[in-house]
Amino acid sequence: MEPSIRTDFNELLTPVLGLAEKMIEDTGEFRPFGARLAASGQLAVIDVAPTLRDPSNPLIIDSLYATFRLQARAGTIKACAVCWDALVPKEQGGGLTEAIAIGLEHRDGDPTVVLCTYEREPSGDVHFDDPITALGRRHVFGTVLFS
Repeated sequence: MEPSIRTDFNELLTPVLGLAEKMIEDTGEFRPFGARLAASGQLAVIDVAPTLRDPSNPLIIDSLYATFRLQARAGTIKACAVCWDALVPKEQGGGLTEAIAIGLEHRDGDPTVVLCTYEREPSGDVHFDDPITALGRRHVFGTVLFS
């Protein structure tokens, strides 16, 4: 990954992951949200559905991607992130565990997904594991394939 793309992804990832962690610690959940990095470099957090009550509503994720696609076509953004609460396979013992999932896209590079699994302790505290990355799927920039 080119250094400029890594820098842009880090500018998105740090506040997005921090906000998701804070919401989980404060309320136990969060509604999907996004962030975009304007072509000029300005960062903005995006909440497209602040009045929806169901935090897992998949229409929120679709709306975020649609918003970013419009901005990408207009040339006003160079990178974006969509963050949602996910269930992913546990590394050991089978079953599923909760994770913060962040899809990162850049106009000049390959998409990346960051996963940060977490567990609620019996005390009520939340333990966050170190994030891992994987190749993502393109939703915003370039040729977008719908499945």
